[in-house]
Amino acid sequence: MNVLATRRAALMVASGLACTALAVVLFLFVMNGTLRGYGTGIAFGIVYALPLMALQAATEAGLRRWADASRFPFDWMVYAGAKLIIALVSAGIGSSLALLVGLAKGWQELYIPNRLVVVLSLFIACAIRFYRTTRNRLEERNRQLELKVEAEARAVRLHEQDLEQAREIQETLMPRTLPQIRGCQLAGGCQPARVVGGDYYDAICLGESRVAIAVGDVSGKGMAAALLMSNLQAIVRAFAPSGIEPYELCMRANQLIATNVAPGKFITFFYAVVNSAKMRIDYCNAGHNPPMLQHRDGTLESLGEGGPVLGVLPGARYADGMAELRPGDCLVISTDGITEAMNAQDEEFGEQRLAALFKQRSDGAEAYHQQIVNAVTEFSNGNFHDDATVLVMTVQ
Repeated sequence: MNVLATRRAALMVASGLACTALAVVLFLFVMNGTLRGYGTGIAFGIVYALPLMALQAATEAGLRRWADASRFPFDWMVYAGAKLIIALVSAGIGSSLALLVGLAKGWQELYIPNRLVVVLSLFIACAIRFYRTTRNRLEERNRQLELKVEAEARAVRLHEQDLEQAREIQETLMPRTLPQIRGCQLAGGCQPARVVGGDYYDAICLGESRVAIAVGDVSGKGMAAALLMSNLQAIVRAFAPSGIEPYELCMRANQLIATNVAPGKFITFFYAVVNSAKMRIDYCNAGHNPPMLQHRDGTLESLGEGGPVLGVLPGARYADGMAELRPGDCLVISTDGITEAMNAQDEEFGEQRLAALFKQRSDGAEAYHQQIVNAVTEFSNGNFHDDATVLVMTVQ
């Protein structure tokens, strides 16, 4: 590798000198239309160029190693000093040859040619080194940039793979199918604003006529919200099957989350137990958007009893709420990604538009669910800026 680099450097120096000599010859020919009378000048050029080229080729490898081993500006001092010495030696050898072959009668006639050779050779050598070092630095910088881009691309691919795996895991945390109990129908879905989100909904069968339903909304979006959502899901799955009261589940969930959650993070949460045999719903609302219970006679009931959001006040107290159910009733539990979905005019979908959908009677929970999703999607043109979740229950 070093031998090849040496040969390339020597070739560059020799080529530079040869090109300079050729440029001078062409200049004289163009200006005068002939080279007659310039034979002596051309001979001088050859006499001086031969020793200079030989010395450049012999010393270039070692000189480059010395110069490259030094820091700026000492590298240039070493290189320029050595090239000056080579130029002076070459001028001395060229002058001796010129006197030997009779091109000059004395040393006085060689004063100007010697100065010209020294200045030109030093200038060309330094110009070649400047070009070479600049090119090497640019190539090294390009290599570093390429390596950086490749590393960032690998990091992005790994991040995308992690997000995809997180999305798959989160999908397994959401119910694939909702349990159905006698006299009620359930339907729901979640639309994350990103690959993963902080919304949570669930339904846990507690018997033939009892089902626990839950909807939560973690503050923020993305991976951090998804991790906190998984904690909430684990808590609900751990306590709900025991049949504890909604307020008690919220108290336990709040205590567990408050001792582990990062500052500034919280969860709005709604948990309820539906009993179709007794036609009632017992619930606890922990700072969540009050669900809407539309009765068949057109009255709209808001389920807001409960307490503060989860994760902010350790030891907070929660209260149970209760509502009676009648055939034909419809319960809609949603996160703020539904009501706060915005259109092109920055208008929110809002609770009034959501309540107005009840007037469009639908057959079953799934039909209501699709009706809500379609209306919000059309309103926002499919641009959800927050995780959007809706859970619908109809009473038969």
